Amino acid sequence: MTETSTKSPEAAAVPSPGRASATGRIQRGHRRLLTRRDRVTLGLMAGVPTILHVALVWVTALASIALAFTSWDGIGFDSIKWVGLQNFRDLFTSNPQFWPAVEHNVIWFVVLILIPTPLGLFLAVQLDKKIRFSRVYQTAFFLPVVVSLAVTGFVWQLVYNPDTGLINSLIGANKPGHYTSRRCAPSTWSSSSTRAPRAPNCCRSW
Repeated sequence: MTETSTKSPEAAAVPSPGRASATGRIQRGHRRLLTRRDRVTLGLMAGVPTILHVALVWVTALASIALAFTSWDGIGFDSIKWVGLQNFRDLFTSNPQFWPAVEHNVIWFVVLILIPTPLGLFLAVQLDKKIRFSRVYQTAFFLPVVVSLAVTGFVWQLVYNPDTGLINSLIGANKPGHYTSRRCAPSTWSSSSTRAPRAPNCCRSW
């Protein structure tokens, strides 16, 4: 007959010395997830970009706001003179280009709110309905996003070119003999005072 020894629950709950030391090493290892080298590396990776961002963005932005209330020729810091709101008075009353620039920005903002945003949401909802040729439509819609700005500018330059542009070719504004008078000059879509504000809005909506 073989003897069977039974252990009490208290004795079974007590781990062996070797197992206890291994568990202690694992817990101490969990407390030190990052070594000193890791903390230094993390500090450099997060600190250097933060310092550069603050120095090149925030400091320059605040300096520009402060310089708006001064008179400075840009050479030497000794020539900086505090003038208060005089620059803004001159801007509002004596600068003929200010209010047209404000008007163009307001038009840009209104067009951006009323056309590209609702139209983009509408097209996104339509594409989510699993319609036919949805992959083709997705490619056409996302093309302006993935194409670089340089390529986009070159494409729209071909569209707005007064001599060989697509628009003037379609409306016949660059036909031979169309340059005989100033009244029949080809349409300058990107430099005209009346058409120039509308041309970037078309590009942005696209």
